[in-house]
Amino acid sequence: MTRGRLMGTRSDTPLETAPRRAGRRALAAVAALPAAIGWTGVVVSAILVVAAYLRLKGISWGLPYSYQNPDEKVVLLGAFRIARGHPNPEFFYYPSMLFYMIGTVTWAVSKFYAPHGATLISPVTFVTDPTPYYLIGRAVVVACGVTSVYLVYRLGKQAFSRPVGLLAALFLAVEPLHVRYSHVAVTDVPATMFGLLALLLFVRAAQRREVRTLLLGALAAGLATGTKYNLGMLFLPGAIACWYVYRDQPDMIRARDLAVRSLRRVALPMFVAFLVSTPFAVLDPVRFLGNFYRQNQIVAHGWLGFENVHNGYWFNLSVNLAGSLGAVLLGLGLAGLVLALVKRTRADLILVPYVVVYYLYVSSWHELMDRYLLPIVPLLIVLAVRACVALAAVPVVRRRAVVVTVAAGLLLGAIVLPARASINYSRSLQGTDVRTVAKAWLEQHLPANAVIAMEPYGPPLVPRFDLRFYAEARLTTPSYVIYRLPLPLPGASDPKARLRFLVEHDVGYVVLSSDVDSRVLAARATYPVQVAFYEELSRHGRLMATFAPRPGERGPVITVYRLPPTLTLASLRHSRV
Repeated sequence: MTRGRLMGTRSDTPLETAPRRAGRRALAAVAALPAAIGWTGVVVSAILVVAAYLRLKGISWGLPYSYQNPDEKVVLLGAFRIARGHPNPEFFYYPSMLFYMIGTVTWAVSKFYAPHGATLISPVTFVTDPTPYYLIGRAVVVACGVTSVYLVYRLGKQAFSRPVGLLAALFLAVEPLHVRYSHVAVTDVPATMFGLLALLLFVRAAQRREVRTLLLGALAAGLATGTKYNLGMLFLPGAIACWYVYRDQPDMIRARDLAVRSLRRVALPMFVAFLVSTPFAVLDPVRFLGNFYRQNQIVAHGWLGFENVHNGYWFNLSVNLAGSLGAVLLGLGLAGLVLALVKRTRADLILVPYVVVYYLYVSSWHELMDRYLLPIVPLLIVLAVRACVALAAVPVVRRRAVVVTVAAGLLLGAIVLPARASINYSRSLQGTDVRTVAKAWLEQHLPANAVIAMEPYGPPLVPRFDLRFYAEARLTTPSYVIYRLPLPLPGASDPKARLRFLVEHDVGYVVLSSDVDSRVLAARATYPVQVAFYEELSRHGRLMATFAPRPGERGPVITVYRLPPTLTLASLRHSRV
């Protein structure tokens, strides 16, 4: 007692500074966490902190330019329209849910944040300094990414066990594909989040036979579809969950009864939620159907980089999934699929058909982006972890320690490569992008009245028609007349991708990006007109500069040509372009 009183007296002396008292209280709060939320809560919280750190580190890299993914600007333009009170994004290559999410947050932020004294949701601020818009959009996606990690924990726990949920959450927290796309304001991570929520509810509904949970799962699946069209395939696990919910009822004796219940309890709520998230699918049907058809044509036929891939099923497995998960984790995921077909629990029969059918569908395309597989990556992780946990639980009395050691070794080997890739990616989001270097050089060496033809993914020069926004903001910046060269598509020929067109329109400079030309030249037979354009350009133009990333820099190779004033249509009369 005396010692306690002495220690208490000592702690209250003026010698203890405020920072020490604050530190002591913080340590006491941390020590009290297990009692408050339990050790499981502490572990889950730590995993979420790791997930948030990897997704927030480097989140502002490259701003105010969208160097990480050009699709960001498309999403943010739609969100900007919505924040300004125009509910129709007028763009349906993606559904609209993410537009409304980011637009709503942007509108809310604009109520108390005004950059440089101007209104946040004004065209002037969006054009002259889009940094706040990118940060808001990326913050929304980061929140979806961290929420996905938590949902994987809940799904693994609900479907199999708490250890499966905890380990699967840890694996997704450091999974490089999920980390990378959590850094950009595009649809893949939010769609994955809604998909995980739907699957969690479907598994719970099947296990507990709860109609209300089934309906909630269908609504979540509709929101997932309203974020990315591919997630409409969630109807399949929903229909399976519906069968489990109703299978013991006396009227569920025919396949027709199941079909009717699935349509009423799954398809209809999904469709309603989709319309809530993408209402202009019916309010602007012509534009919606046109964009939707065009998007399906693009992914079905493929372009720019996938022309020489003849087997999408093998490519997605050996390149995309292996590169994302690593060989060990992918192998465990495939083993988990086999184990699920053997065990055939309710959760297995809900998750596995969805994974397999989704994989087969996406692999049938010719546009084989790794991010298209993101909705099933968390499920492969859950199945992989479940396989290792099942291995550790094998009842081998004499070799128990060996079995547990093997299972732990597999899990450790499975997490090393993805974690290292995610850490390296987050660390790489620093330094200068070569496009910024090229932009500074061009603004220094090109005349103010220059007419420039530019490929996508090039330096972010300011077009002449944006100059009025800078003038309104009382800013000065070099600006140019810019002709945007189109992205080449198989079988398509745009007149802008012809040297004659450039000469007719007094173009003086051409800026190429290796994100386009290197992929075109890798599939020369598919893009003969574009290849001929490059050949004519190198023959008639004068190479001014080439910018390649140096150590510590990122970005594509930028090539700048000047078209000599003496180049005329007459001199091109024998040109193939």
